[in-house]
Amino acid sequence: MTNITKSLHLVVFSLILSLSACKKDTIDPTPEPTPTPTPSYTIPTTYTFSNADFTSSTKRIAMLGELTTYLRSTHTTTAATQPTLNAQKLKDMYANAASVFSDASLNNSGLQLKDKTSNLFSFVSELELAFDDAELASSSSSANPTVTTASSGVRGKLVSPARAVLVNANGFEYKELAEKGIMGAVFYYQAMTLLNTISGFDNSTSINNATAQENAWDEAFGYFGVPVSFPTSTVGLKNWGSYCNSVNPAIGSNTLIMNAFLKGRAAISNKDNTARDAAKEIVVATWEKVAAAKCISYLKGAKNNLSDPATLHHNMSEAYGFVTAFRYNTQKTITDDDIATLLNYFGTNLFQLNAANLDLAIAKLEAVFALNATLIP
Repeated sequence: MTNITKSLHLVVFSLILSLSACKKDTIDPTPEPTPTPTPSYTIPTTYTFSNADFTSSTKRIAMLGELTTYLRSTHTTTAATQPTLNAQKLKDMYANAASVFSDASLNNSGLQLKDKTSNLFSFVSELELAFDDAELASSSSSANPTVTTASSGVRGKLVSPARAVLVNANGFEYKELAEKGIMGAVFYYQAMTLLNTISGFDNSTSINNATAQENAWDEAFGYFGVPVSFPTSTVGLKNWGSYCNSVNPAIGSNTLIMNAFLKGRAAISNKDNTARDAAKEIVVATWEKVAAAKCISYLKGAKNNLSDPATLHHNMSEAYGFVTAFRYNTQKTITDDDIATLLNYFGTNLFQLNAANLDLAIAKLEAVFALNATLIP
């Protein structure tokens, strides 16, 4: 073999090796990343996490309970026992001042409703003006114990065999303006804000045996107003929890929302952000649906009591409160335009209510939340 031939063979052999190496590099796949294992942890059946604390929420619920009871004291059908409300006492209850609560632990808690109220929609100033107005509406004397009968433009009382309610000059019940207003502007607003921003709370540093994220989730749970063994136990339901239970036969809300609260809290403690976020979505959506279903319930009650002004105005005031509560959730299903439409159906004066608008309001809520009004008690 000549030197030229040997050189040619070497060149060809080198080319083959080079091509083989290139081919191999092209065909070999990129190794798959090692999958993250699915977290394995226990989800309890009751909200009895060892480091859970929602005392602040439950104390604020108790504060609203005393404030509501005081307002309801005017709902007597016996004129001679008509009490006159004290506006300053109502304001003190709202701000936890002057030790006005019968429960001393509330007076000494360092907590209040006012400083947790949303600063949206001027609710604080409107509520305190309503307290002043309620004092005037309830005023009576020993010589003339009968409170004025309310009518369009005239604050006073509406009485029927079923109930008695104290209303403002536009027919809205003072007790509901405060109770549903605080349920929306404090409890719902705080819970939705905590849940919708839950990922922003620190979940690495434990202070007093719990992280800021665990504490935030607990506080939101507390505002729902249910016992730790809900829905197995429904003893002591408050506000939102009570309304959730009442519409549960129609929308299956009890187990759905409680399981989500449990899964979310367990996920937070086990650093499972995916499960936490999924649970949060369920809680937020279900809570909003409870408000919609209960609003429909009261609108149906209003339709059935058009000839009973006391019950009609009570039901409309309740329903109105649930509609205004929608506004305090930045991740709501219902749009601002839909809320405006619903509020237009109520109007600004319940004495001038158009009964046909009740059906329109119910239909709107059915459409937005995929509800069936006939199933809602």
